[in-house]
Amino acid sequence: MPIKSYGEIMSTPNMLSAREAIEYLSIPPKHFKNYTESSCEIPRRKIGARWYYKQSDLDEWNLLRSTRVIKVSMKEYTECFKFAILMAYSSNATRGTGIRGTRSEVQKADDFIFGILAEYGFQKFLRRKFGIKVKLDTEVHPAEITPQDIVEVYKNDSWRAPKKNIAIKSSKYKSCFNVIDPLEYENAGRKSDYYVFVRVGLPSDHLFRILRNHWFFKDVKKELERLQDFRKIEALDDVEVWICGYSLHRELRKVREIPGQEFDGYRYVASVGEMHNSDNDWLKFKGKL
Repeated sequence: MPIKSYGEIMSTPNMLSAREAIEYLSIPPKHFKNYTESSCEIPRRKIGARWYYKQSDLDEWNLLRSTRVIKVSMKEYTECFKFAILMAYSSNATRGTGIRGTRSEVQKADDFIFGILAEYGFQKFLRRKFGIKVKLDTEVHPAEITPQDIVEVYKNDSWRAPKKNIAIKSSKYKSCFNVIDPLEYENAGRKSDYYVFVRVGLPSDHLFRILRNHWFFKDVKKELERLQDFRKIEALDDVEVWICGYSLHRELRKVREIPGQEFDGYRYVASVGEMHNSDNDWLKFKGKL
């Protein structure tokens, strides 16, 4: 029976307000708002004019999150960044425009590294959690885009092509939707059977962080540490990659907007709350490869 009154809330110790839930989960308020309102991956219930959150629901969400986060080491990050730089200088690196027109190589590399980190993290997740060994396409193809992200899977003591097409898509930690361009959804040569969504916890100043001890940055690093009311250049020890789930091709919805974003035309989307992400879901995924 649903709780209907404030008195009943007060007599139910495991019901938390939004502020209490944010503190309990130790996540940024903006992220919490997105996860509850946009993706609905964290359940909530409205009582009167306010929203409340069951502690057991928060525990369940937090436990799932902890089992879906993979740490990418600095050695692996370095390999990803090398690949991103190669991609930024390739002839097909044409991702949008910046404030001065064409995006710089640094901006392009920053775009590419999110996707590459997501692929590395997903590869580690499958092997560690479910014993699935897969190969990624780690070759730079200057004149073409590889349509699928997993090119081989290890089964029955040998490597072979996967039976299903798999696309791995990435976004920032606050993001709640896997957004697929019509070309990658409708085109027979580009579309996938499975669309995996990965949140990447890469700091916006990651390049400065890995160069913080370089002679070029040492003086400014010391100056920032001396000054008050300035952010410091923190160390970068690893990068968190959060596997949020997957959607089948038929499960994405055709829309012209999502909360906080209106598209130029339409896109195909799925929210994190709609994705398959239980252990049983991933075992089914394993069986289809």
